Amino acid sequence: MVYDWEPHKDVCYQLYIQERKSLEEIMQHMRDNQNFTPSKRAFQTQFKRWDFPSKRKPAFRDEDLVDRVKELWENNLSQRNMLAVLHSEGHDIKERELMRLRAKNRWLMRIPNGTKPTPAEEEEANFEAQLLEATRAEDTLEGDLEGGLETAPTAPNTSAPVVDDPPPEFVERQKDRLARLQVISDERWAAKKRRRRTKGYAGLPADPEGLAPRFPSETTLEESRGILSLDTKQYRAVRDQFQAICEEESILQKTVAGAEKWQAAKDRLVRENTLLQAVLWTDNTNMQGKELALDVICTDVTKRIRTMGRRLTILESKNVLGINPEQSRQIRAGFYDILNSEHYTSKLEMGPEMWKTLKDRWINQTPLLEQILASGADDPEHEKKKAALELLCRDVMKRVRDDRAKKKGTFRKPPTQTSTRAAPVPVSVEQPIVSTPYAPSLPANPFSELPAAMTNNDLSELQIDPNLLQAADNLVEPPESTMTAVYIRPHPKSNIYNNTKMWLGSLSGRTVQELHALLASKYPDAKPARIDGSEKDSTGHEISYLIEEDEELDAYLDHVKGRKATFIVLLTSKN
Repeated sequence: MVYDWEPHKDVCYQLYIQERKSLEEIMQHMRDNQNFTPSKRAFQTQFKRWDFPSKRKPAFRDEDLVDRVKELWENNLSQRNMLAVLHSEGHDIKERELMRLRAKNRWLMRIPNGTKPTPAEEEEANFEAQLLEATRAEDTLEGDLEGGLETAPTAPNTSAPVVDDPPPEFVERQKDRLARLQVISDERWAAKKRRRRTKGYAGLPADPEGLAPRFPSETTLEESRGILSLDTKQYRAVRDQFQAICEEESILQKTVAGAEKWQAAKDRLVRENTLLQAVLWTDNTNMQGKELALDVICTDVTKRIRTMGRRLTILESKNVLGINPEQSRQIRAGFYDILNSEHYTSKLEMGPEMWKTLKDRWINQTPLLEQILASGADDPEHEKKKAALELLCRDVMKRVRDDRAKKKGTFRKPPTQTSTRAAPVPVSVEQPIVSTPYAPSLPANPFSELPAAMTNNDLSELQIDPNLLQAADNLVEPPESTMTAVYIRPHPKSNIYNNTKMWLGSLSGRTVQELHALLASKYPDAKPARIDGSEKDSTGHEISYLIEEDEELDAYLDHVKGRKATFIVLLTSKN
């Protein structure tokens, strides 16, 4: 059927451009009022012939927006954080538009799939998989006159190389070394030249149960908590309370504060805490042990205050090195392959010389790293770059070790505790998942599982006690943290620090007092007039939750569990 369009041009223009009606609404209007019933395709074709302007500028045609998104991706920001930053800067872009823009330009945050991701990483991985799937099936005729996005061709799958079992001579050599280290460990214990081991570590078992600390620094935090009869919640409350006292009294270290000021701070803690009063004032048994336990906990609090916010994260390391997510995946893949072929399972096991040899080989084989480190000591950021590179190396080593443990069935399973010198007995888990975390990603879905046949080459029972290498402080790989990671950014209407970028902190408990202490460490000249927890709704708009009480903070953190906790703080000057 042939339609005469010209009599309807003015009405269509008014509805589509001036009143901003959707194409479906215009078609319904024309059917109801003018008995004019062309198809949707016919309307789109005719509007294009009339050269009707688009009602809005597509995101991928906004050069400033495209450049900004690329910059945020280069800085390793996730989809959620990108949206938050873009909205704060006044860009009018919705979540799906950002999805399309990133998919069109292949700006993906490659999440390694060789280890169990954190909830935030898993959310980002699932999100990007959906992103690519959605853009492949995108309807190119959706409402407006915008064209669809091109779909990238699918690359062939590639499998990770198979790693051979360690050669017999390697296994024997490592067993001999472990036996020698056990002898040295026993001799040092007899000569009182090493600390007691309360847990099995690096292949050597824990010392027999019941051994008391021989000097104060051997008392663990867990033992201290038990001596003071504190459950987990009470223990965290005591730490939060003492941290607030230290912040107020400007105490950063026991030895610097001096014996008198340190004791005064602990006395104040006891006066203000009824639980500690009951333990220390009403029960006079084991007073020396209780005083020691309290001192151990308080000393650890000041250590946390000193180190809070100073340790590099993986994200910060990538930014220090100036690499984007794809570059990070590529260079880490190179080190993964080197470590995976060498049979060692930890930095401690191979020793500092071999660790340096493997790192140097990796750098020499990676032009990007050679370029980053080319200036050497003349670069004022050289030491920081070395620290960032070391952190990436340790993370890759952990992933290699975890993959091997998954293959063996011992991943994150506690060893059986015994009082003998026998090695821990591994506990199997169901259906271990093994894949190479840095295998090439598929353009269609970079988060699909890739086959990575790996033979059983886990040598975790041969790892080395760091005390025996005389390098514990530099080589110990820390256990998984129980801290809660939080993002914090000042409200744009703050009258101080309002140009400060979003930053990452951590909370050990769920109290407003600790949150205030965290803010004070970052913004010493300001006080928070208002704190809001934030999240994004399905349309990308920000929802705020006022945080004033501990229960409100606890409820907010439960609400965003598995996602990023973000606090927006309205700061005012203390003066």
